[in-house]
Amino acid sequence: MASPIVAAPTHAITKNVPMSEVSRHCTPSDCWFVIENKVYNLTEFVDRHPGGPTTVLKHAGKDVTKMFLDIHKGIKYEQYLRPEAYIGDLGLDPDLMTD
Repeated sequence: MASPIVAAPTHAITKNVPMSEVSRHCTPSDCWFVIENKVYNLTEFVDRHPGGPTTVLKHAGKDVTKMFLDIHKGIKYEQYLRPEAYIGDLGLDPDLMTD
């Protein structure tokens, strides 16, 4: 298991990040996830993940809440992330809005 980071994410860079934006960040050098309606940039964590980078990258750009909670029951993931990893909350996608 990766070593915990002392400070947990406390503030967002932005709010209301649409899923369409999250899905664009799915490469080893630009890797975002949604966990419990919070958007995280986990690019720096890819190589530190105990399951290896392949495990992380196959889920990049997606909402991994259900998968994560099923596999990592009881783990407080925030303790393993740097504060700057928290980008913001998942928000409405304006492209999907109708009049």
